[in-house]
Amino acid sequence: MYPGNKRKKLWREEKERLLKMTLEERRKEYLREYVALKDIPTWMEEMRSKNESDGENAKEDVQGKRSLSEKVSLYRGDITLLEVDAIVNAGEVLR
Repeated sequence: MYPGNKRKKLWREEKERLLKMTLEERRKEYLREYVALKDIPTWMEEMRSKNESDGENAKEDVQGKRSLSEKVSLYRGDITLLEVDAIVNAGEVLR
């Protein structure tokens, strides 16, 4: 077997092993602390919290943005600690 094929086989075996594990079993294998997705507020939750602390009505401010704001979260911190399947870290494009 060629070295590349051996690595591919080992990768597939590891992927299958991880897919069979429960979340609790996977967490036992983490080497350091993590941030669970449920602990990161969505954009809407963040806006509600800010508006409530400012004494404003959150419904009026987010009415038209409801679908996107319920799906998107903004996170400030070490993104390598996030317990997620994928990370999109888009940089700002300046022209």
